[in-house]
Amino acid sequence: MNRPTPVKIARKIVTLLSIAALFGCASRSSVPAPYMYPERLYLQDRPCTRLYVEIDRTEGVDLPSFFVDELKAFLGEHCAKPDGVEVVLDPPIPASEFENLPRSAASILCTDGPAPGDGTQAAYLHIVAYDSKTTFKGAMREPHILFTCPTAIFWNVDYARSWPEQTRIDMLRHELGHILGLCRNAAHGDGAHCDKHGCLMFPTPDLLSQIGGRVHLYYGELRLCEDCLHDLKLAAEVPCEENLSFAGPFLVRKEDGYSVASLPFCELIVPHPVPAEFDWQEALDRTKTYVRKAVGRVRREEGELKRYHEEAFTAFLGASQTAGPTEMLEQDIAALSRATNDPSASVRRLACHMLKKRQ
Repeated sequence: MNRPTPVKIARKIVTLLSIAALFGCASRSSVPAPYMYPERLYLQDRPCTRLYVEIDRTEGVDLPSFFVDELKAFLGEHCAKPDGVEVVLDPPIPASEFENLPRSAASILCTDGPAPGDGTQAAYLHIVAYDSKTTFKGAMREPHILFTCPTAIFWNVDYARSWPEQTRIDMLRHELGHILGLCRNAAHGDGAHCDKHGCLMFPTPDLLSQIGGRVHLYYGELRLCEDCLHDLKLAAEVPCEENLSFAGPFLVRKEDGYSVASLPFCELIVPHPVPAEFDWQEALDRTKTYVRKAVGRVRREEGELKRYHEEAFTAFLGASQTAGPTEMLEQDIAALSRATNDPSASVRRLACHMLKKRQ
């Protein structure tokens, strides 16, 4: 019998460790923004009585067969929504529409927002699915969310494509756990992931499960640990933050004298503090126009866009167009002055820049 040589053993160990490194949430080094707590809007039955999930995918992308059902099952189990959880799978987007676009711009341009309800307010979740072999090749490969605006999941179907179905189901549930605010509690984690081995929210499953799953010999379904379940229970009982609300796809944060309306990769300064005054459909149209112009400007200035560069967009919507020039200017300056102290660094930078232009 041929016994394995030390070199072969070493190679196997390296291979197994490499396998272990493949499975993991890309956001493990990031921590959620302390001023963003939208999970309560997802978990609780008020003020958002329904949850609207919009799924966009590029042409040629086939989502796993379990995707929609598992999505609805996990959200339905943990989110108290008396008017239900609605999942809408939008038609595939032709690849030509996103050619040479950064993923940040593409994710904004494909956003539609929730369909009108019967007077009910919807929490909103966006799923952006793509194949990194053909689109957004420089984008992060692992499924992940952006903690600066945790209202979307970016799902690369090429990542772990050959892994067992249960592994990919757990990946989806893991990212949904982040959407619902899990792992903010640093008492049993680092503020981004749980430190309990075997928990769904651990950065990577235990090594034995990964090795077995990779060779299709063994893999057990991961579940939330007792600490994470307890965190979900507490979050469902704590009153929602009064300054956060959804307006269509935007997460609106009301501040003193202004608001910030956020999408992943995008922040808008709105010069009034009341979300009820925010016309999200108009704002979305203006945002898309701004993003198209910004991308076009980069192309003109640089000759061609850095093909897969991701850029965050910030914009100032300005006062109502019905206001007079003097009134509009005063309102804009007052809002921007306050926004120079915003907790978001990008909002502060934009506010300072706009003030220099207007004064």
